[in-house]
Formats: sequence, structure tokens, C-alpha cells
Amino acid sequence: MKLFLKKGFTLIELLVVIAIIAILIGLLLPAVQKVREAAARMSCTNNLKQLGLALHNYAGTYESTFPASRVTVAGDAKFRSWTPIALPYVEAEAAAKLWDPNLKWSNGANLTVSKMNFKLFVCPSAPSSRKTPTSPPTLTVPALAGQTFGPGDYGSLNAIRRRFYTANGIPNFPTPGTAAGDETPGALKKVLPTPLLSITDGLSNTILLAEDAGRPNVFQKGFGDTGVNTADGFGWADPDGGCSLDGVVVGAKGAVWTPGGTCIMNCTNDSELFSFHTGGIGVTMADGSVRFLSQNVSAATLAAIATATGGDIAGSDF
Repeated sequence: MKLFLKKGFTLIELLVVIAIIAILIGLLLPAVQKVREAAARMSCTNNLKQLGLALHNYAGTYESTFPASRVTVAGDAKFRSWTPIALPYVEAEAAAKLWDPNLKWSNGANLTVSKMNFKLFVCPSAPSSRKTPTSPPTLTVPALAGQTFGPGDYGSLNAIRRRFYTANGIPNFPTPGTAAGDETPGALKKVLPTPLLSITDGLSNTILLAEDAGRPNVFQKGFGDTGVNTADGFGWADPDGGCSLDGVVVGAKGAVWTPGGTCIMNCTNDSELFSFHTGGIGVTMADGSVRFLSQNVSAATLAAIATATGGDIAGSDF
């Protein structure tokens, strides 16, 4: 009688199979990550689109005028942001009904609403966990220490400052829009509403909203999360959630980088343009369209599309 023995894998064959599987996984993971990032970027683009439509719906109700990026009440320049105003136009009527326009954003019922999480205000590529505001000296309002607010990764582009022009060698700083004369406003300026017709640079050539993601955690180019938090931009309802562009001088990890430098995008999220996408940031233009702005854009072009009435022309890199 013949015996037939079942042949198994030799050790060498098993090692070869394992090596092949490892190579295949190594090839597959980057593709999966790219698909995930593409989906996240698409979701982020949709958020920016919806927020732009909300502001246009608001303007359609209020004499073709955008709201101020932050509303001043009784001398308080940081009383309320534009974001609660947008709630009724983004299918968040329940939260909008809880909001009291007579209270500061961080008081009473408004504090409760400010702590709510809305997917619309969060970029999926940004970290899901955020630090809570800490005590002074990094916190300008000590009463907010320890409060956890609903995160917000999108802000108004309020203005661009003179030192951005100076640091980047851009001539002809536009006519200043403030008494101090150091900044020119964007499409959503501080304090005062903006009639659409007053955006003389053109709605399609002016940034309305932009990514400044990850706050209040401070992220810096080359360092990632620095382990400290910003002094503002605590969440979607914070009136200081917008940006007034300076550009920054790159410095040490965790230090407050000097404003007025040549690093103009994805350098720090401390009130500058910043995203967790590869190669640029998402922006909503004043006409409601959404674009992905390359981080290789020139400083002159960024300055041109940041102002609403600068009279400067964007370059071919936009």
C-alpha cells in the first residue's frame, strides 16, 4: 500500500509569501490614504460652499449686504461673530433659536450653543481632539479658561496688514481701511457690514472665507502640534476666529512667530491661513464659489485676492 503525504509550505516559501503580502500592503496603504484625503478634501470643500451660500442667503435677506465678521455691541468689539448669524441658513434652526443676539457669544445660553459641535464648521482632515483654552498669559479672557467650545476650522479673511506688503516687497499698499492705517479690509470686515457692490475688486477675485484649521492647538510648519494653544479662535462661535494676514517669520517650536514675514500659508494656524491638506488651503470666494488655493501662490497674488477694494490685480498663479 502506498502512502501519500500532503506536501506543506517550506519555511522559505512561507517567508516569501509573507514578504509579498507586506509589499502589497505597503503599496496599498498610500493609495487608501490618498482616497481618504480626497474624500476629506471634498467634504471640506462642501462645508466652505455651504457657508458661502449661507452668507449669500443672508445678504439676499438684508439688502445685498454681508454681515460684519465680528459685531460690536455697546463698545465690545468682540461681542459676536458672523457664524451664529449663518446658523438659520445652514439648517441649524434649532441652535439658532437658542442663540440670544442680546448676549455676548460666551455668556448665558450663547455659551451653551458655542459648545455645540457642527460638522459644517470642521474640516475632516483636521485633528478631532482640541485643547481647551488655558489661563493667562496666553489667554486674553481668563473667564474662558477650561471651557471646551465646538471647534471651527473656517474663518473670515478680515483684512491684510501693511507689514505683509513690506515684508514681501509688494509696492503700493492699498488705501487703508482703518483709522490706524495699518490694514485694508477684506470682504468680511470687522465692525461694519459689507455691501456686495462695495467689493470693487470683484466678487470672484476676493476671498470671503478661508481655512485656519486646528485651533486652539498651535500647529507650526515643520513641527506639527506644538503642545500650546492660541489666544483666540477657540471655536466656531469665537469672534476672533477670522484672520488679518501678516505673514510670519519662522522661528523656534512653540514660540509665537514674529508677524510680518515671507511665510504666507500653512506656516502657522495662529490667525494665519492654514490647512491639513497637501499643497494648499480651501477658500470661499465672495461670489460663493470654492477654490483650492496653492501654497505656492505668490505673496502679491494673495494680497490682491485678500482685499476687497485694493484695486490690485491677481497674478496668473491664481
